[in-house]
Amino acid sequence: MVSTHAAASASEIASRIEAHLGALADRAPRRPPGSAANRAATQYVEGVLRAAGVPTEALPFTAHSWQPGAAWLELDGRAIPIEPPPFCGSATVRGPAVPLAAPGELNAFAAGPGAVILLRDELAVAPYFPKAFPFVSFPEQVEVIAALEAVAPAAVLAVVDAARAGEPTFEDPDLAFPYATIPASLGDSIAPGAEVGLRVEASIEEGEGVNLSGGTLTGRRAIVCAHVDSKATTPGLLDNGGGVAVLLALAESGFAELGPTELVFFNGEDHYAAPGEQTWLAARDLAEIELVVNIDGAGLAGHRAAASTLAGSSALEERVAQIVARCPGLEIGPPWFESDHAVFAMRGIPTVAITSAGDVEVLKRLAHAADETLARVDPRVLADVARFVQLLLGQPARATRSA
Repeated sequence: MVSTHAAASASEIASRIEAHLGALADRAPRRPPGSAANRAATQYVEGVLRAAGVPTEALPFTAHSWQPGAAWLELDGRAIPIEPPPFCGSATVRGPAVPLAAPGELNAFAAGPGAVILLRDELAVAPYFPKAFPFVSFPEQVEVIAALEAVAPAAVLAVVDAARAGEPTFEDPDLAFPYATIPASLGDSIAPGAEVGLRVEASIEEGEGVNLSGGTLTGRRAIVCAHVDSKATTPGLLDNGGGVAVLLALAESGFAELGPTELVFFNGEDHYAAPGEQTWLAARDLAEIELVVNIDGAGLAGHRAAASTLAGSSALEERVAQIVARCPGLEIGPPWFESDHAVFAMRGIPTVAITSAGDVEVLKRLAHAADETLARVDPRVLADVARFVQLLLGQPARATRSA
């Protein structure tokens, strides 16, 4: 291993990032919190940190792990395969189809229990936050969920257009009804009152996990973070093996030169209850955190990485722009919030978020695709991300980095 006191070249860092990506692909594909693969991933990360001489801390938690099986609709005597609904347990239900497109229609719904509700238009325009998600809750979504549970449907099928294809509307084992998300091409073929069946094969089990940190764990410091978990249906290499690999390369390559810095491997960004994040937040004093850098979804082949600042001063924005200009693999991107850095920015802590440049919705679909392979990740771009972090947090710049 490279000593924490010896700076590595860009090619060496890229090679280390590529090696760590390969190790995650071999040992821990599809690693949701609570699963055996997730534990294998955190064991690998802890081993790399210890070998690099970086002090570590593992904060334990328990989490529900979803194991998907097949799912399909039964309609007009046909069995139509659909995407397995995340965190929906096994179910076999039938009922008459009832389309509902707006909150007023749902509130006026007067049929008895047992309908298969087709949630459309205004009611299915965006994913619903799970009940147990700790950081964000929209009152209008809470009201819709309460109204749905009050009418006791046999199932709820969210009908979405092509722009939302592949993105689940519900991901919540605490809902009182089985659910699924189906494309409009299928939903449009279901006539009101038609008998519809939904069958889901899945299991939900409770397992153990840890949220790992390395480096300086108390006092005034920076945080550099990346989430180690993945969706149960994706290999987790772009989202977010690349970010994990960057943190590990930083640990191995001149980490001591960064000064007081905590590397945080959040374990739950792609989980409905964010268990690792909650565990870490309960153990930390956020008043000690002076700056956060979060890496999530960076390194998409053919794309630069994009850096943006949230809750920072104009001086921080200027400094980030100056450093990005020195890193060919990076560009300035628009602010985005859909990752672990949001909880810090919402509290006014200066934050730099790094992801892949490009259309956010397209990137989201690529990141959560089942064929998210090593070929989609460019270690050279990730090496530039590591260089960006080194320049931002290096000792000569520490006095002004969060100004």
